[in-house]
Amino acid sequence: MKASRPLWIAALLLVGAAGAFWGAGSVPVALLCLAAVAAVVALSGVARRVLGVLLVVVGVVAAFSGHWLAIAGGVLVVASGALQVVLGARMPKIGMGGQKAHAQDPEADMWRALERGDDPTDDRNGPGRSSNE
Repeated sequence: MKASRPLWIAALLLVGAAGAFWGAGSVPVALLCLAAVAAVVALSGVARRVLGVLLVVVGVVAAFSGHWLAIAGGVLVVASGALQVVLGARMPKIGMGGQKAHAQDPEADMWRALERGDDPTDDRNGPGRSSNE
């Protein structure tokens, strides 16, 4: 299974739960579910697992409001939380890990040297030395 798939499943479960809670009239819980979508994507490791445990608790408590949409929303939140507890460590995280390092650009380096007041074509200056010294 692709590593990002459980992350998207957990996020979509929370969006579905938000819709169910909104329909049940539990607007604060619906907004909490939408905020949890951002938290699921932003957190990683232990923090994501802790969020999963909290979502399981919130889902169970919210399902006891009695409305059938709230029960459905609670089941979706519990499913998302359980997925995060079980697979949270394998889900990708936001950050520099997926981005490629920028290669050195000689032209940009020459412009930076000119901005510092160095002559980039003068070999006597050497790297990092200013011609004004």
